[in-house]
Amino acid sequence: MTVAAAEFLIQTLAIYLGCGAAFAVLFLWRWVGLLDQAAAHGTLGFRVLVFPGVTALWPLFLVRVVRR
Repeated sequence: MTVAAAEFLIQTLAIYLGCGAAFAVLFLWRWVGLLDQAAAHGTLGFRVLVFPGVTALWPLFLVRVVRR
């Protein structure tokens, strides 16, 4: 792998995770109740625990929110 390819891969991953983190904040703040009523009343600890998963899988959650 060349240095340019590695830099591109790291930049792409950083953009993906940045978008995921921004989406996760909005999702856990406003939209989690659309998908699961029990999660709508989740504590801060619950939201902190699921934040990494929502960040990594944000395209799947985005599709589910849009379909709702």
